[in-house]
Amino acid sequence: MMDGKLMKSRPEAEGVMTTPNDEALPTGWARWRDDLVGGLVGALFVMPAVLGCGLVVFQPLGAGFQSLGIQAAFGATIAAALLRGLIGGRGLQINAPRATQAALLGGLLTQAGQVAATGGHEVAAAPMVAITVLALAVAGLAQMLLGLLRLGDALKFVPQPVIAGFVNGFALVILVQQLPYLLGLPDGVGLRALLTGAAGVTPGALALGLAAAVGVWRLGERRFVVPGPLVGLVGGAALYQLALTVTDGAIALGTTVKAPPPGLPVSWIWPGVTELIAHPVFTAMAPSILVTGLTLGMISSIQSLLSAAAADALLRARHDSSRELLTQGGANLLSAAIGGTVTGGSPLYTRVAIHNGARTDRANLFVGLALLAAALGLSPLLELVPVSVMAAMVIVTVLRPDDWTWQLITLLRRTKMPQARAELIQNLAIVLVVALLVATADALVALAVGMGASVIVYLRRAAVSVVRRSYRGDRVHSQTGRSDVDMERLERHGGSIAVMELHGPVFFGSAENLARQAEALAEGCQTLILDLARVNDVESTGVLVLRRLDERLSRAGVTLLLAGLSKGRGLRVLLRDMGYDQPEREGRIHGDLETALAAAEDQLLKRLAGGRDEDEEMPLAEHPSLYGLTRAQFDLLSLTTRRLCFAPGDRILTEGTTDDSQFFLVRGRVRVERRLPGEEHGVRIGTIRSGAVFGEMALLTGEPRSADVVADSEVVCHELTADDIAMLDNIDPAISFILLRNVAIEVTQKVRRMSRTASLSDA
Repeated sequence: MMDGKLMKSRPEAEGVMTTPNDEALPTGWARWRDDLVGGLVGALFVMPAVLGCGLVVFQPLGAGFQSLGIQAAFGATIAAALLRGLIGGRGLQINAPRATQAALLGGLLTQAGQVAATGGHEVAAAPMVAITVLALAVAGLAQMLLGLLRLGDALKFVPQPVIAGFVNGFALVILVQQLPYLLGLPDGVGLRALLTGAAGVTPGALALGLAAAVGVWRLGERRFVVPGPLVGLVGGAALYQLALTVTDGAIALGTTVKAPPPGLPVSWIWPGVTELIAHPVFTAMAPSILVTGLTLGMISSIQSLLSAAAADALLRARHDSSRELLTQGGANLLSAAIGGTVTGGSPLYTRVAIHNGARTDRANLFVGLALLAAALGLSPLLELVPVSVMAAMVIVTVLRPDDWTWQLITLLRRTKMPQARAELIQNLAIVLVVALLVATADALVALAVGMGASVIVYLRRAAVSVVRRSYRGDRVHSQTGRSDVDMERLERHGGSIAVMELHGPVFFGSAENLARQAEALAEGCQTLILDLARVNDVESTGVLVLRRLDERLSRAGVTLLLAGLSKGRGLRVLLRDMGYDQPEREGRIHGDLETALAAAEDQLLKRLAGGRDEDEEMPLAEHPSLYGLTRAQFDLLSLTTRRLCFAPGDRILTEGTTDDSQFFLVRGRVRVERRLPGEEHGVRIGTIRSGAVFGEMALLTGEPRSADVVADSEVVCHELTADDIAMLDNIDPAISFILLRNVAIEVTQKVRRMSRTASLSDA
C-alpha cells in the first residue's frame, strides 16, 4: 500500500510563509484547508487497517464476533484521532490500529479459552471481551506512567532486532489465523482439520481471495489515489456479487463479513468486566493479563516513538517523547473505556497525511470525523464483502517483512565482507528467533530471549574489538630526538618494548581476552605499554584483571606501563580508588603514549649503555654529529664552540627569533614547545636527549625559529654559530661539509622511521 498525493506543491504566494526546511507553510485558513485534505486522505488510507484489525482482534471467538471486532477497531481509531486532534502532541502523528498488536490480544483470548476448557468452566462472551479491555487498560496506564516518569527516551534502547522480531512474529500469527478464512473453512475450524481431512477448502472463496490479493499485489509500489487494500475489498465484493448473479448461487463462495450494529461504534463493556472479576478464570488469567498489557504498552510505545521520529524527519521538527507517550496512553485508555482495541502511531499513514498537506495534529480531527461518518453508514456495504477477500487483504498487508528486516536481507545479498555479513546474520537470527517465539510461545518469553541474545552479541563484539593495534618498539619509536647510535640501538633491540593500544570499554566481557593477548605479546619483552587513551570505561572486573595482569608480568620480569592517563582524568582516579594504585606509586603511569614510549626507550638505552645516566656529560669528541672529523679538525672545531650550561626551565631558543646557532647536546634533555595564542605555557611537541643536535635547521635555512627549546633537566651543550662555520670554511672547508653530511644522514633516517610508522598506522 503506497501513499498517494492529492495536492501538488504550489508556489509561494500571499498568505504563505516559509519554514526552516524551505517549504511553504500555509497560514490562517490555508492551514485548516491543508489539514482538512491531509486528514481526509489519511482516513481513507487508515480504513482498510481498521477493517483488517477488527477481523483479527476477536478471531479466536469465531466469525460471529467479526462485527464486534470491526466496531472495536473503528471506535478505538476514532477515539485516538479525536483525542489527538483536541489535545495534540508536539508534532503531527496519525494513529491507526495495528493488526500485529491486536494479535497479541487475540492470543490472550486463545489462552483464556484454553484455561476455561482445562478447568471445566464456561465463559460468556462479555467476560471474554473484557479480558482484552483490561489488558488494553494496563497498556494505556503503562504508557502514561512511562510518560510521567519521562522514560520515553529509555525505550529507544530496546534493540531493533527485538522490535523487528515482534513485528514479524505478530505478522506470522495473523497469517496463521487468517488462512482458514482465506481457504473458506467453516467457522471455528482450523488448519488442523484441513490436514486431517475433517474439513475441506471452499474453491470459490479461495479463488475470490486470491484474485483480490493478486490484484493488490500487482499494484505494487505504484502511487494510487485510493489505497490498494481498499481497491481489493471493493473489487472482491464486486466479483462476489457478479459470481452470485452468473452462477445463481450454484457455486459456494463462502460467507460475507457480518457488519457491526448501526450507530456509534461504542460498547458498554463494564458489566462484562465485573462479571469477569467474579469468574474463577480471572484468578488464573490475571498474571497473563498484566504481562500482556505491559508488553503491549511497551511495544506500542516503541513503535509510536519510532513513528514520531519518522514524522520529525519529514517536518524538520522534534517531538516530545514524554508528551507523546501520555497522549498514546490516554488514547488506549479511552479505547478500553469504550470497548475498543489497541492503536498506535503509524509512520505510513502519517507520511500519507503530510504528503497531502497536513502539518499539525488538527488533521486528526478530520481523520476522526471522517471515520465516524464511515462507521455510521458502512454497515450495509460491509455485508457485501466476502470473508475470504477480507482475510486476503489482511494477509497482503502483513506478508511483507517490516522495512528494517527487509533492509537487512537486502544488505546481506549485496555485502561481500565476511565481518559485515556475520553481523547481519546475527541480527537476522535474533529477528527469526523472536518472531518464532512470539508465534509459538509467549511474548514475554520472546522479549527475554531477544534481549538476552542481543546482550550476548554485544558482549562478543565488545570483547573482540578492545585491542586497536599492537606493535614492538623496533618498528615504532617515540618522537624523542636521539643520537644515531641510540637510534641504531633501538632499531636492533627495541623489540623488547611492546605496545598495545586499546579502545572501547574494558569490562568482564573483554578483560580476560585482553589479558591473554597482552601476555602473549609480552613474551620475550622487558616492557609492555598499555595505551588507555581511547578506553572510555573500565568496570570493576576489568580493574581486577588489569591488576592480576600486572602481577603476572612483574613475576615474569616485564614492566607494565599505563599510558593515556593524564592527571585528573576520571579513569586514572577510578583505578586508584578501586585499589589499583601501585603503578602510580611507582611512576609507571604516563599522560600519553609518547611519554610512556620515551620512558621505556630511556630505560632500554640505559641498560644497553651499561647503566650510564643521561645526567653524565658526554665528551664532545664522542658526539655522533661530529663523526668523520679528523683529530686536527675536531681540535679546531672545539676551540670555536662555546660550552653553555642551563638549569631546568631555562629557555634556550625562542620561537620567532632569527639567531643562527646550532647546539650539540652532551648532557640532559630539552623539550620542544609551540606557543598557542593567548596561552602562557607552550605545548610539548617533542623531546631531545643527550647525543642529539638542535637548532640546525634555522642555521641552514636562515628562517626564524619555529619553536621554543626549554631545558627539562640540567643541560650542557656546545654552541656553533654561522660566523664560526664561516671562519672554519676559510681554514678547512671539509669541516662544514662533514657537519652538513651528518645532518643530512640524520634527517634521512628520521624520514625513514616516520615512513615506517605511517605504514604501520595504515595497516
